[in-house]
Amino acid sequence: MEKILSVSIASYNVENYIKRALDSCCIPEIMDRLEVIVVNDGSTDHTLEIAKEYEEKYPETFRVIDKENGGYGSTVNASIRAARGKYFRLLDGDDWFDREGLTAFVDELTDAQEDMVIARFKRVFEEDGHEEVRDEAEDISEKVVRFDDLGCHDWFTMHAVTYRTRILQENNIRLTEHCFYTDQEYDLLPLPWVDTVRIFPQVVYCYRIGRGEQSVSPEGLEKHYNDQTVVLKRLYTVYPDVGLKKTAKDTYIFNYFVLRTFLQIKVYLVISQSNLHKQELINFLDYLKREQPLIYKELRRTSKILNILLLTRYRAYGILHKRMQKEYRY
Repeated sequence: MEKILSVSIASYNVENYIKRALDSCCIPEIMDRLEVIVVNDGSTDHTLEIAKEYEEKYPETFRVIDKENGGYGSTVNASIRAARGKYFRLLDGDDWFDREGLTAFVDELTDAQEDMVIARFKRVFEEDGHEEVRDEAEDISEKVVRFDDLGCHDWFTMHAVTYRTRILQENNIRLTEHCFYTDQEYDLLPLPWVDTVRIFPQVVYCYRIGRGEQSVSPEGLEKHYNDQTVVLKRLYTVYPDVGLKKTAKDTYIFNYFVLRTFLQIKVYLVISQSNLHKQELINFLDYLKREQPLIYKELRRTSKILNILLLTRYRAYGILHKRMQKEYRY
């Protein structure tokens, strides 16, 4: 039977979590239409052995790719090349699918033809187990829309997004390797070829929040904060003219840039306070003013934090740092 959905599972030292991710795909009603590609990214624990158990038990559904460590983007790149499903989406090795939602989702995709599909997801907090459902398409009433009709809609994240596989393969979509936060490239790089969008009104993805090793944790930000800048600068280069807002898609991407750039400014204020980090923040803002003037202008218009930094000539760096560390929640 034709594979309807290919799932790319990035797996690096997730032996304590990956069984839940893989079990969430073991649904008899859909396994013949589901392809699960587990990419072991040079794990040093038992992640690979666990994944191979599922491949041996369910060879028609699970495929394992074992490779040297290349970072998150490299796992997505490997999966895109190998994918055989009509649609393609991501699942991190420490997250899982809602089984009822995934079943309905594959059924929905069987007859779908749209370029992108947006589904609900939920954030599950490790500390106390509470859940927050996110519906990034809650203001869209139609089931199928043209992307250009979305206007100034807030951006969609990888937890919600599924693409037609051919869009990724035929247009050679490749994420940056040996780099964190490349899910943002997954969010944006395919958009030039996205025309139609289907809205799926159920939770599919369950996103674990609170694991210290996550890239969005304070510890992860401390180690990898510069990777965010690397990703942003690549995306600025791919879409140099979106600030002119000639199309609705340009406006969407520009708004994405403004928000992500603002979040990166906040990251510089969340990581440990030091003269080095302060200077890196100054250098980043100088770069924006020089190379990305439209984004910089919009941030000057909308960001109180940026204006405080500039008006005080960065003397407020320490005060803002204490405030951001206190308020930061991921």
